[in-house]
Amino acid sequence: MAPVRESTYFPPLDKCLDGRHQLLYVSWEIRRLQELENDVNYDSLEKHLTDSHTLELLKQSFSSAPPPTSQTRPAFETKTSAINLVPSARGRYDIKQIQSDSLWLSAEAQIEEIAALRIVVLEWQTRPAAQLQESALAADISGRSLNGGISLSAYSASRSLLRSRILPDSSADPDDANNSDARRSRLFSIYLAECRFRLETCRFIVFTALCKSGAGRTSFDKPSGAIPAWVESVGHEILTAWDIYGVSKITGRNILLSGIDALQSRLKRLEEGCGWFRDKEQQEHIQVAWCECQILESLAVMETILVIVGSSTQPFRELYNTHDWQLQSLTSLISLAILRLPAALHLVESLSAMAASTADPSGSAAYLNNPDVCNEVTEILVNAASECLRVASPAVLAWSIILQAMREHALRSRETRDTRQLITVGDGSATADSSDNQSTDHSSTRGTRSLRRHSSTGSDTPQQQTVLDVLLESILLVGVDGDPIAFLARAAVDGSHVLDIIDSLSVGFCTPFGRGHKGKSGMKMRHLLLELIKSSLDLIDYQPDLIQATLAVLTGAEGYWESLDRPLGYREAEPASIFLEDKIFMDKLFYEALRRFPYETAPFFRLCRALAVCFADQGEGMPAMWPMMASSNFLTCALPTSFTAYRVIRDDEEESTCVQLTANLELFRRQGDLQTRVQKRAKHDGSLVSTDSMNLRQIPQGATGRVLSEAKPLVVYWEHCYSPWAYLGMLLQSASSEDPVMAIGPDRSGLILGLIPDIIDLLSMTMLTAIKGTSASNASISVVDATQSILDTASEGLDGGQDIVSVVFDIFERELCRQPKSTEENPSSVLVRCVQFTHALLQVVPDRVWPFLGRSALLGVKNSNSQLGVVLTSIESGAEKYDFLVSCIRLFEALVDDAITHAISRKSPAKAVARFASSQTLGTGVSQVVMKKVLLSFERIMLDVYQSVSTLGLVLAEQRCEVNARLSAVFHRVLTCCFGIEEQPDQNQKLSAPLAPSGEYLVDVFLSPSGSEAASVHLSSKIQEGGEERPGLGPPPATYLVQQTICTLRFTSTLLRLSTMLVYPRSRLQEQILGAVLMLTRTYTSHPGFRQPVVELLDVLVHNAGLSDSQPASLLGYMPEETAHRFLEVLSTLDEPLRDRSLSVSIWKLLSQVVSKRQQWLAIFILTGEAPRQALKREAKGSDGDAPADCLLNIALDSLSNIERLPPQAAAGILEFVALSADSWPWILSILQQHPHFMTAITEYVRQVETMSNTTQNRSSQAGMEYHKIQITSYITELLAMYTNYTRQNAMASYAKDLLPNLTYIISTAVVPPAFNTSLQSILRQNFEARFENCSLVTFKRTAIKPSALGHSFYYDLDMAGQMLRRDPSWTGRDQNGFAAEIARANVNLSVVEAQISLFHSWRFLAVELSKSLRTDVEYQETMAEVAMDCLRTNAQNTLPQAIFERVAQSRADLAFTLLQVLIEAKSSRPHVKSVLFTAWDAMRAHGTDLTLVLDGDGASCCRTLLKILCLSIQAHASPASQESTNGDESHPHGQPTQKFAANAALKTVLEILKVVVAHGFRSLTILLHDSPSRILPTDFALLAAILRNSLLIPGLDRHTTALLSAFADAQTSRYASTLLSWSDQLATNRDPIYGELSINFLLEMSSMPALAESLAVEGILTHIANTNLIKYLRTSEGLGPFDQPPRMYNIWVRGILPLLLNLLHAVGTSMAAEIAVYLHLFRGQIARANGAFTFYSAVSGSEGYLTLSTVSEAQTLAVLTEILDTYREAGASAGVVSAEIMETGWERGRVREDVESWLQRRGALRERIVAVGEREEGWERMKASGGGAVNRLEEKVVEEMGVLLMLLGGKEEWETHHHLLPCFTKVEPLESSVEEQPALDVDISKERLNRCIDEVDNPPARTSSTIAPHRRTPLPEHHADLPHPDTTNRNLQLSSPALPIEPTVTVAVPASPSQEPTAHVTTAADFPAAAGAYARSERRHVDIKTGLLSDRGGGEESADGCVDEGLGGGDALRDDGPVQVARLGNPRIWSTTTLD
Repeated sequence: MAPVRESTYFPPLDKCLDGRHQLLYVSWEIRRLQELENDVNYDSLEKHLTDSHTLELLKQSFSSAPPPTSQTRPAFETKTSAINLVPSARGRYDIKQIQSDSLWLSAEAQIEEIAALRIVVLEWQTRPAAQLQESALAADISGRSLNGGISLSAYSASRSLLRSRILPDSSADPDDANNSDARRSRLFSIYLAECRFRLETCRFIVFTALCKSGAGRTSFDKPSGAIPAWVESVGHEILTAWDIYGVSKITGRNILLSGIDALQSRLKRLEEGCGWFRDKEQQEHIQVAWCECQILESLAVMETILVIVGSSTQPFRELYNTHDWQLQSLTSLISLAILRLPAALHLVESLSAMAASTADPSGSAAYLNNPDVCNEVTEILVNAASECLRVASPAVLAWSIILQAMREHALRSRETRDTRQLITVGDGSATADSSDNQSTDHSSTRGTRSLRRHSSTGSDTPQQQTVLDVLLESILLVGVDGDPIAFLARAAVDGSHVLDIIDSLSVGFCTPFGRGHKGKSGMKMRHLLLELIKSSLDLIDYQPDLIQATLAVLTGAEGYWESLDRPLGYREAEPASIFLEDKIFMDKLFYEALRRFPYETAPFFRLCRALAVCFADQGEGMPAMWPMMASSNFLTCALPTSFTAYRVIRDDEEESTCVQLTANLELFRRQGDLQTRVQKRAKHDGSLVSTDSMNLRQIPQGATGRVLSEAKPLVVYWEHCYSPWAYLGMLLQSASSEDPVMAIGPDRSGLILGLIPDIIDLLSMTMLTAIKGTSASNASISVVDATQSILDTASEGLDGGQDIVSVVFDIFERELCRQPKSTEENPSSVLVRCVQFTHALLQVVPDRVWPFLGRSALLGVKNSNSQLGVVLTSIESGAEKYDFLVSCIRLFEALVDDAITHAISRKSPAKAVARFASSQTLGTGVSQVVMKKVLLSFERIMLDVYQSVSTLGLVLAEQRCEVNARLSAVFHRVLTCCFGIEEQPDQNQKLSAPLAPSGEYLVDVFLSPSGSEAASVHLSSKIQEGGEERPGLGPPPATYLVQQTICTLRFTSTLLRLSTMLVYPRSRLQEQILGAVLMLTRTYTSHPGFRQPVVELLDVLVHNAGLSDSQPASLLGYMPEETAHRFLEVLSTLDEPLRDRSLSVSIWKLLSQVVSKRQQWLAIFILTGEAPRQALKREAKGSDGDAPADCLLNIALDSLSNIERLPPQAAAGILEFVALSADSWPWILSILQQHPHFMTAITEYVRQVETMSNTTQNRSSQAGMEYHKIQITSYITELLAMYTNYTRQNAMASYAKDLLPNLTYIISTAVVPPAFNTSLQSILRQNFEARFENCSLVTFKRTAIKPSALGHSFYYDLDMAGQMLRRDPSWTGRDQNGFAAEIARANVNLSVVEAQISLFHSWRFLAVELSKSLRTDVEYQETMAEVAMDCLRTNAQNTLPQAIFERVAQSRADLAFTLLQVLIEAKSSRPHVKSVLFTAWDAMRAHGTDLTLVLDGDGASCCRTLLKILCLSIQAHASPASQESTNGDESHPHGQPTQKFAANAALKTVLEILKVVVAHGFRSLTILLHDSPSRILPTDFALLAAILRNSLLIPGLDRHTTALLSAFADAQTSRYASTLLSWSDQLATNRDPIYGELSINFLLEMSSMPALAESLAVEGILTHIANTNLIKYLRTSEGLGPFDQPPRMYNIWVRGILPLLLNLLHAVGTSMAAEIAVYLHLFRGQIARANGAFTFYSAVSGSEGYLTLSTVSEAQTLAVLTEILDTYREAGASAGVVSAEIMETGWERGRVREDVESWLQRRGALRERIVAVGEREEGWERMKASGGGAVNRLEEKVVEEMGVLLMLLGGKEEWETHHHLLPCFTKVEPLESSVEEQPALDVDISKERLNRCIDEVDNPPARTSSTIAPHRRTPLPEHHADLPHPDTTNRNLQLSSPALPIEPTVTVAVPASPSQEPTAHVTTAADFPAAAGAYARSERRHVDIKTGLLSDRGGGEESADGCVDEGLGGGDALRDDGPVQVARLGNPRIWSTTTLD
């Protein structure tokens, strides 16, 4: 059995009290039902109204609520018992208070306890909103400052009467929940509202069902297309229960009787008064509120009755009870509807043949069958007619018509029976007295045949009576003098003036009070009156009152603007449509008026105006009455008194006299001769006047006519073909001409002037109908052609070359400057009609309107003298209605719309493409200058009106609100058009250029510091009005108030967004709105429609405040703390109970802004549920209670715990809030951890997101679900990243490991290329630009002032594009496949791309966090490598546009670099890590390998990152693990390439990199640096050096020296390096020769490979660099130390020149010794300074004995160089050298040794003299030492280095003496442990052993000699011939190639104990597999010559920040921001490291 669905009307009490369910206000039901017409669907509303309990209440709307009984009390006690209230942390309620209030309300209102309980719970749920309203008002009244905001007390008088009279006095504290008076007053208010709005909801739903079901007229059958089907279903269910034609299932009687009883009961309550609060002082206020509510309920009951009765197609069954009420219009209409005139007349006809014996007198028959009922109705109406009750006159007239029909049918039936009887009798003498004593009445009513008849058959046989005979006999017995039927007719028409009543009802009631369903209700009521007029046409003659009443019913006083606003779907509901389709109406009224035209001009024109709203279904979309207006065959006119040119052709007494013209009859004449003027005009124009034009001016000779009036002047009805529409134009011209054209007959100029408004109105309405009709129907002609046809026809007979447009414009100008007479009733009527005509004309002929307005006095564009303001002040000032002002505002709206709509067509005429139909372009000839001036002038005036609208004297609140709403909306539209699209700084170059001055003027007024304060105050005041009023409780103006408030809020939000986008300073407007935050909170609770715009405005306020550099203003500071708490309570209900998704998303967005934009106090309030002060107080009191559990954060977490059930938009919004909260407030992560379900739910979502199925088959819906899914995953990934970081910091090591298996979807999709549909985007762009010239699709890109969400209008503003392109047929296209659909698809595609990019960035953060926790995890290492390769592959396979790709490619490259760093640091040996090299190289090639082009473009940053990745990926192949894996097993289980093959492939790739990137790249960098220094960074050269260094460390590379030499020789790398050094001094910034150091270091890296070192020697590199300015400066100085400026010169010496010399000496050997000795001799000053560097006070350097680490390194290198040179000198000829050629270096070994020993013996003094140089040494200085008596790590390193230096200077004795100073040496492994692993040649430190070592190096066992040819210098390319380069000389050197490719790296092997002798050795590059200075990676412990630091194999060194520096994982490795340490590794070698301190 299926479970019973839980009631949504009143679910279990615990759900209502813990916030899981929000009860729905009945007043919100009717408001949201009305909004359903705007295609807004609310599932919650459907569930509520379809709930069985709600349906029962709606069915029993007329019945009183059942009273409490003894049976209802137990149900109440059960529902409120503790067993049914599940405890909840979020529930804060007092159940005893709720029970008490429920019982009180039940007793007072006499309703069941459960019903009272629901109202009490509803009050409890809405209490924060009510208290918020009251507290804000109380705060203002008490004088609380609003920090510059608007005072609320100024508007307190405008509060709703009902609300103000219900609230308790000010002495009561509304904030206190324990205040029973405040609570019960609110309960009273809610109870009254529930009673009233329940009836309103029922009426609305029933009316909807009746309109759609066809129960009414067929004109209402057509649905509006917006109201959903379920509303109709609910209505039908109610109607089925009511059974309006039978007995109601609810009450057991007819529903109409129940309605009457309900009305009587409310009237009785009104008389009895209210019994509530009798002992309270506010009893008078309560009584007034009660009475007001009873009246409103009575009106609702009557409206429902009218809906039921007016929709019935049958007469109702008999009504035995009369009703004694007469309530104005509704009473009159209901009485008329009850009689149901058309159905009754039809029934009378059927009763005419029914015998009286067959009639059923019981209640089962229609009421006309019952004589008693008919008699009673007759008596009631006769009495009403006797007293001339005007309100009863429609029913009186209708009843008289019914009775007259009865009599006529009875007479005809009797005559038929008499005839039959005579035939039957044969020769019988049957006679029938058929004469009647008819009393003829000569009033406006006319009887047909006889009003009272009696007859005798003349036969003895009595005839059978019919039902009508019986009815008439009883009716005629009514006590009235004379005929009662005639009496009723005369009383209605003459006595009560029923035609005036019909006029008043149509205009004064049906239209203003029938606005429901967009005017459908009013039309329905006017249908009743139209039926009455139709039925009375046999009784009432054609007369002015009848025409006026008919016009009122047809139009309902609705003018041009109402017709413009009415949707096309309501055309068939128009009464005019019924009129046109009815032959009786057309024959007796329209054609009669046409026959009298133009003698009687006004009736025809006004009927045409009333009927012009309807267009023909078939045809060309023209108005339905257009054929009759365009041509007519008859004409009636009065002959001139002196006219005798006619003859009588027939003169019968019975018929009218017929005459014939004997000469032409001139219809129009001038003061001059017409014929002469016509001839002159024909001669001037070169053409003849058309026959149609002549027919308008004259009736030709021979025309015949019938005389209608014999009195002079004769009135003749002529048979003449002419156009009434053209005649209309001539009449209009006659009124505006200085030489007036007079109509024939007497002077009718005064009458013509009075017709001007009607004629212009008719023109406007006809054009409007043609525009709407042509657009709605598939017309064969365009809108322009249809309207032009109307204008041309009206212009046919005009003189002076004018057309109808110029005539109207002339009238407009004349009226603007005319002074009205004081006797004029409506002096602005002509002006209003002219503005409406201009508005209609603008839609089809804008080329005529813009120039006219440019020269018109309306705006005064030319002379700055606008008549608009004059008219407002002199004519409309003080009037009740500002019709002219409203019309001008509507015209301004239309002008703005025209400027937007035709923006593209005016810029570039559209071309037709094959699949779209072409259209005529409008307005392309309008000058843009004119448009700018007109719009700016209009806007200035409107802005003045906007700011002063409160002082204009607008009496009608409805019109005042309309003015504000429309102006706010049009200003908002101007701003969004100017600044909402097209990111073009020059406004005049945009599509919206005509609006540019207007937009800038609005910005100046509202946002500039010098702007108008009145404008800002006005905005605040309008928002204030929305918060003060109670929309929905008042009259119709409340609807306009809602529109005003919403438009003002949106306009304000746009202004504030615009101020941010334009980077304006904080404006007065922002200050005003900030000060009025309290007002905004009240506005939020005033109306459900205000919630969304208020939230958006608060969002903008918070966002703008957070952009300030200083601490932003706190919103909490602008409202009391309790008010803020209540506002957050209201916000916590989110979109409940209506479940408006957009509102929910906006609220979460606002909360996200608050927690992330430095709104600390309010953020804490949101996240904790209480103010910080409250939390402190609670802690101070030692309360054990937890913080409130119903805070918004907990609501968010609880909602996300069921994330799969949330709508995607809502889930994304909540996740964004949680993510930003965690990011801004780290302690939130602990709350996430403590939540029982949150983390599990989001992790499970990520795990299952890939398998989520989409049930929809719609492709666009699937795409929408896709981007929502990805967006949600992105937010979850970001949260997981933060939570992973949190768990790592809190030692929760297992979390990351457990999380990894759930990330399959993210890992597989986050890095893949975004799903950018290149085909869709490119083809769309091409088609668009082909269709619209000079307009690109990117023009419609959104800007910051129009917030966008993912979806159909995400990137391109689909709404704005639609406004500009909707007139072009290609926009919609055939079958909805036009540009609109394509742009929507493009936006969806870009939404998916945006979501994917967001997911990638989130995954980037998560991947980095996981790498910190899982860096040693093998599985994740493979994952990291795969992710890195995916990033690189995606970059290489780019399909995105450049703008998007540049943004994403850099991020992908950064992620790959970061992950690769982690892998290198972790020494991962996985094959995936090595494979990164190939992918990285592919990515680099795809990006571009020509650094000249790449670094000179926009992809320079990405290129640098790729270079870093190449460096790291090469290092992976140079690591120890790489060497081991390469030498391992070559087999592979999966058949993949063997490791040996992979190593060979890697070598080939590296060789290609060295050739393309390093060799040629260095050349490109040097050239680009010379041409564009700003494009190159120092790190670019450092990156190439690092790549070269890592490449040279790869095993096996030494076998490819030929390829390397060729690559570097082809690129002339060494020459460009020396050239760079030669002019590096010119590139120095602040005397810092950074490029000099870079060039030296690059040469140093090249020299580390012997083959390259030999080539450098051959090229004479030392000579090249010796002649450069930097080296000259270094040579000529007396010595530059580490403290001399610039300090980089010392680095060049220590870290560049000295290591380079050592490398060259090693590579070349003895042949280079003499040259190096000479070269060192050039730096005598440097050597002299180095000799005294360790003296306590150095006079040479002035360093005063301060020591640095680099000083010690310098001494070490000099010691080694000197020792080797001395060894060669001593060896002499045995070594192949001439000892005399090797000069002494000047290095004082003994002096330095003594100084070092002295320092080591005085550690305290040494400690004071050590100085840190560079950031790295400063970090060591802050680190603790590992031991040995050192204070910090820097001191420890210096001591170690000095110890190594001492050993290099002294030998074994120094080692034994100073061994205790080097405590870390005790951990060194014995020398023998790694002898076999180290291919270096050990050499004793003593001279003998060192000589022996050098001997073995120079004379290896298997040595071959080769001769290297002299190297010829190749000149630079011609276009770089001006580059400075040093002079070089060719050298012929005979060198020997060394047997071993050994680098000149001398290392000391330290023994494990003093008994062993320290040894030195020279190692090869292959012995150093780690990158860039990871020195001595073998098992033997090595000491760096430069630093003296020990390093284990695979070990790293702890850096200053506590991290291990390995690979390129140093903290500052490869930075781009200036001098950085490239590859800061464990123990960097000074000569093979590019270190730029």
